Amino acid sequence: MIQFFREQKLLAALLLLSILVIIAGVIMIQLTENNAQSSEVAAQEQEAQAVVETMTAIANIAKQELQDSQTPAAQPAVGDNIPQSSIDHVDSLNGVVPDVGSNDWCEVMMVKKSNEWTKEEEALFAQHCI
Repeated sequence: MIQFFREQKLLAALLLLSILVIIAGVIMIQLTENNAQSSEVAAQEQEAQAVVETMTAIANIAKQELQDSQTPAAQPAVGDNIPQSSIDHVDSLNGVVPDVGSNDWCEVMMVKKSNEWTKEEEALFAQHCI
């Protein structure tokens, strides 16, 4: 076989050149695939960045709307509204402290200012008077 290539140098050179062209073609195909993958990854990264920017903008809008909706409106405080009949009834007790939970005690608590109530009185009022 070596004898054949020595006699046919042109044919041997063409065969060697064909092998080199095939190797170069395979390398170019691999590089093209890598470039295509790189381009695809870059496109995906750009798309992800656009999604992140859109979501950030939406979050900022929602945050601003939430802050705007939570701005406390200046409303006058609700004061104690004591019925005159309750005041008259308590006055008729002449300072006598009624039993806790009785109707008279509930009337006395209705006349007492709410900021003077203790936690225990609040609980008892809720339990017996409401």
